[in-house]
Amino acid sequence: MTDNEVKFCYKCGASIPEGADFCPECGASIRPDNEPRAEYTARPTNPTKGDLGAVPVLIMVYGVLAVIGAIIVLIFGASLDSFIDMLKELVKQGTLSPQEYDDLMKMLGLVSEAAIEAVRLQIIITGVLMIISGISAIVSSNFCGKMQNFKTAFGACVLAAALPLLSLIFLDVTGLIVAAIGFVMCYLIYQKKDLFIS
Repeated sequence: MTDNEVKFCYKCGASIPEGADFCPECGASIRPDNEPRAEYTARPTNPTKGDLGAVPVLIMVYGVLAVIGAIIVLIFGASLDSFIDMLKELVKQGTLSPQEYDDLMKMLGLVSEAAIEAVRLQIIITGVLMIISGISAIVSSNFCGKMQNFKTAFGACVLAAALPLLSLIFLDVTGLIVAAIGFVMCYLIYQKKDLFIS
């Protein structure tokens, strides 16, 4: 080995100082007595870069909340007729006035059978997109936490961030906010791509 050639630990990839017998990072012996000497092919680590910090946790929290929210949304969509029947029953009991019932139905966009079916379809589409987005976020978080498989971690995060944008079809701007935060997470993952094992 020449003097100007940099050596790296064959176990963790850390830079090895000249004349050292052990890795300063993981403590691995540089010249094991009974083992064949491995070439120093591991990629160098950069201690100044650190890891992803709280990013995997934040992505996991979003993923879990998205899946739970999607289940609630889908349950509401499936019970939309029951919800309307319950409101009608409240009107019959006098708990809700007919005018309050009409105002509530207008506010929810449930003014006709066609409108009710459109809202039901919107709820189902939104719920399915939320489930896919949440599962993608959980997958991304898992790989980011282990710092493995950059392409899967990054791709799943992009998918989780992009799907909420489809809510703009229904003029729902909350999807834009969620997507913006998601793309920030994608950027943070991309910045650390060199730290991933594969």
